[in-house]
Amino acid sequence: MAKKKYGWNGWKMPILHPNDPEFCEIGCPICVSARKGNKVAKFVQKIEMAITFGGCWWGRARKRKYGVNPDQPVPSKNTPGSAS
Repeated sequence: MAKKKYGWNGWKMPILHPNDPEFCEIGCPICVSARKGNKVAKFVQKIEMAITFGGCWWGRARKRKYGVNPDQPVPSKNTPGSAS
């Protein structure tokens, strides 16, 4: 499957598609920066998660699809202990 493209390197959010978990994974400027270790983005994301009880629309869609919170990386399929 081809990687989705979002306008302005992710800054143009898909407002009309709140159930798009890939936006949180590859396009969201807050979530992607927080997962990469940016301290300011982590702070903003913690506030967002506390206020909304789980993150933005796309972060909650990501949790439904991948089973991890927006502040955590998606586990790879090659992790030890996973069934292949």
